[in-house]
Amino acid sequence: MARLRRLPNLPLALFFVALYVAFSLLSPRFNNATNIENILSGYSFMAILAIGESLPILTRGIDLSVGSTVALGGMILFDLSMILGLPGYIAVPAAILATTLAGVVNGLLITRLRLQPFVATLATLAAYRGSVYAISGRQLYPELGTKAIRDPWLLGVETYFDVGGATHLDRLFGFPFIPLSFFMMLAVLVATQIVLSRTRFGLDLKTVGGNPEAARLAGIRVDRTIVAAYALSGFCAGLAAVILVARMTTSTEALGTGMELTAISAAVIGGVSLQGGVGSASGPALGAFLLGVILIGLTLAGFSQYVQQIITGTILIGAVWYDRVLSQRRRRVAERLQGGEHASIA
Repeated sequence: MARLRRLPNLPLALFFVALYVAFSLLSPRFNNATNIENILSGYSFMAILAIGESLPILTRGIDLSVGSTVALGGMILFDLSMILGLPGYIAVPAAILATTLAGVVNGLLITRLRLQPFVATLATLAAYRGSVYAISGRQLYPELGTKAIRDPWLLGVETYFDVGGATHLDRLFGFPFIPLSFFMMLAVLVATQIVLSRTRFGLDLKTVGGNPEAARLAGIRVDRTIVAAYALSGFCAGLAAVILVARMTTSTEALGTGMELTAISAAVIGGVSLQGGVGSASGPALGAFLLGVILIGLTLAGFSQYVQQIITGTILIGAVWYDRVLSQRRRRVAERLQGGEHASIA
């Protein structure tokens, strides 16, 4: 039982299971194969986005530009495919490289110009969204708005518009109703969890978020760590853009609007502390799917969109409050331990 209590995100996982069972009882359509596929394909990209968002938050920052970065990556991918006619194995890496560089710019604004993360990424949110409109091919080619991308054989496995869930992997790996995007999300989750728990960089991220000044005194390159965190957030936004364009087989200037708030919500619900230094990769992913289960479950149960927004906002408020309670508890424990050390020295 003690080992069970130490499992990461156990309360959140139990809450997820309870909600899933409740919605299955409320709506017979909730637990069918089609709806499961819709949840997996519809929120795998959000889980990737939330995992990426958690990295700046771990450094005691925040990335408000991820929604616009998704739009930037999506429009670059669309333009390279539709206007220049480049194949997916060129267009996809180019789009992800662009979003990664957008993350680097965020990090440099924070570390070089010493802007607050909120201010810096709020500015780039507007700048990247404006860039999306600037590079949109629809100004020169209005007919592109009605065309869908049909690019052959990305990575020799699937056409890249199938990545988002247009086909199943049952004929490839024997997993029915599971889209390729879900396996992409699992790969990102496992890789990020290994980085956070078993590498020096992961320890540096949490140390910088816990106490930046102490991190500098310990010899950690704080600025480089922060830039890397925002670059990885941009990289994850690029992956999410590929999946979204894959699902829609097109891209629009409004792609990613509001996704930054959902990604932040999923990260916080998943136990990533807004105070920095505490969090995992599995929590944000679970938080993203939890939000997906809530929204789809409420829709199938007949609740209006207004009720869905109220409930989602209430859950976020509860998660932030719980994060604050845990932060205060950790602070009291640290102060108690410090007081014990001073007493033993005396």
